[in-house]
Amino acid sequence: MSTNLQMARRERAVMKPQPVESVAGATMRAVAGVMIVIGAIAFVLALMRGAAAIAWEAYLVNLLFFLGVAQGAVVASAAFYLTQAKWGGSTPYRLGEAFAPFLWVGFFLFFGLYFGRSLIFPWVTHPIPQKAAWLNIPFLFARDGIGLGVMAAASFAFIRVSRDDDARAWAIATDDIELPPHSIRFWAPLVAVLFAVVYTLISFDLVMSLAPVWRSTLFGWYFFAGAFWSALAAMALTAVVLRGRLGEHNLFTNPVVMHDFGKMVFAFSVFWVYLVFAQYIVIWYGDLPVETFFLVQRIHHMPWSPLSVACLILIWVIPFTVLMSVRTKKTPAILATVAGLGLIGIWLERYVLVVPSLSLDAIPFGPTQFLISFGFLGAFLISAVPGLNRVAQAATSGEPVGDDEE
Repeated sequence: MSTNLQMARRERAVMKPQPVESVAGATMRAVAGVMIVIGAIAFVLALMRGAAAIAWEAYLVNLLFFLGVAQGAVVASAAFYLTQAKWGGSTPYRLGEAFAPFLWVGFFLFFGLYFGRSLIFPWVTHPIPQKAAWLNIPFLFARDGIGLGVMAAASFAFIRVSRDDDARAWAIATDDIELPPHSIRFWAPLVAVLFAVVYTLISFDLVMSLAPVWRSTLFGWYFFAGAFWSALAAMALTAVVLRGRLGEHNLFTNPVVMHDFGKMVFAFSVFWVYLVFAQYIVIWYGDLPVETFFLVQRIHHMPWSPLSVACLILIWVIPFTVLMSVRTKKTPAILATVAGLGLIGIWLERYVLVVPSLSLDAIPFGPTQFLISFGFLGAFLISAVPGLNRVAQAATSGEPVGDDEE
């Protein structure tokens, strides 16, 4: 590439976007702060009134869900670079990176599980000698803590280079097919590989170990694919919300961009159900009690079977049927509804993965779990404030975007 073209691209990249009204400022921080306080009070009251097990179950479910959304969104930004996606300029990259601050929040919240270890992990009070070398508290918190810390550090290193002028210049240069900058080509694949490794480990340690005799070699893939899809759904929902907040000519008013978000929600919903079937069919035809009990309890026994069916409907049936056409993908209200229901579905799926291992015959859901979830949502939102304002700047900067086939 010529020096003149490099300079032109850099000049376009460093042009200051027109100032826009903050879409996430003091009001959002205040509301999110109140949500955090309410959630914390509900958690403490549950511990004080003898409902500690319920409180820790809700804590774990929400930690898994919101960490998955935050990390999956960063991986989505990395994936856009790996596939040389220029259909939205730099805005989809900023959107994927907006939730990243929660990674450090989740890192510290993970260590809070230590105080509820005897209520969360059954092998603490009933050790399994054959698995004691792996299932022990010091090793679990060491390996998972290191994994989450490395994952967060790598994610922020990737975000730093992603926000450089060279990366932005590449994203908005729609007339060439050159590879992204070298630093991106290092950090984006690393973040993607770490995501697969670390979140497979998290799935084994924080979900599978709750039923310590169960095993599934595909479970890690299934778990991090769900996290990735939840991030795409959260990005699509956020795009629709910002579309209505940023005025007439923001990027999200472009039907092609909405179409692309819809296609991603649709496609990875299909991938999720493929992994569901791939895991289920192998366990079904193997018919080994050590494998089947985990699925039988959740799919075929009350009170859990309706929740499992609801997960399938919210995560696959609705996105697959509703987003089949181009028109529905481009319709903001429809896309937002599908994405919002899908996020509820993934939260339910995490709930169904965790809680039946600890509460066999009842669904312990009530005000305590709702308010703790409310608090986690507040922590997630307050973490996203700076990133959402970056998204707003990019979406209103007038950047050129790539063409997309209908």
